[in-house]
Amino acid sequence: MKSYVLGVVFLPFVFAGASFAKDAEHTVDLTPQLKVGQTYSNVFSILRSIKAPGYDEQARRNGGSADYTVVASAPAEWRFNSAWSYDGQQAGEDQEALRDGGRTYCSIKEGATDQCKPYLEASGLLYNPAIWGVPPQHIAEGMTWKVDLKQPWELGGKDGMETVTVIRVDARTGSVTLMREGHATGSYGESDPATVRLTHDGKTETFAVAPGASHWKGYTTFLKGIVFNDQLLVTRDDVLRGKDGKELKATERRIMLLNAAPFPTL
Repeated sequence: MKSYVLGVVFLPFVFAGASFAKDAEHTVDLTPQLKVGQTYSNVFSILRSIKAPGYDEQARRNGGSADYTVVASAPAEWRFNSAWSYDGQQAGEDQEALRDGGRTYCSIKEGATDQCKPYLEASGLLYNPAIWGVPPQHIAEGMTWKVDLKQPWELGGKDGMETVTVIRVDARTGSVTLMREGHATGSYGESDPATVRLTHDGKTETFAVAPGASHWKGYTTFLKGIVFNDQLLVTRDDVLRGKDGKELKATERRIMLLNAAPFPTL
């Protein structure tokens, strides 16, 4: 749920270690049913690469893991104790909450006012209507819905439009696999550096990044509203401008991978 810049870094939520009872009614619901004491873990990584003609491709990766314990569960709020680590970088422990059906993220500190903001991460512990839209009441394979993403989010710019397609439904386990595909323009909502350093013939140059059109596509599987696994590929056309007036067309890629893991990981 935190973002620190090293090319690009993000901390998502994903679950592990929670057991789910058989769905007696054989229905599928993307609304999470969390209980106090449940534990969740995930491992995650993200790649950012930039390629421009005549320059060495730049690629940076990082990743880590996170553990979560549900400490409160109510219609208005899900609250977690969390421990997280970006291997070789930063680690910490927090208390956090998701409100408004997962649309709002809050950092909780004793004796202080809750620090809340729209939850616009590319992925997370729960089905997030802010990113995925409000699903139909009855979900069936092959159906689609549109999501209007006007505000920049972690891996998408402004004025975005997304199509969500139901790929697979398993009523016995309560799992749903969705495909999201969309497009937007401009800078991402976070972890989007304004400059990049590229190497040409052994010499490194700094360029300002003018972000253009982006496109994303990927699959996510939810188990009773909890993210079980997630992957997303995003490409964007950039224009790079050097201090000497040089201008290059570049292609940028982000690859996000995220999987449930046995609790605990830390």
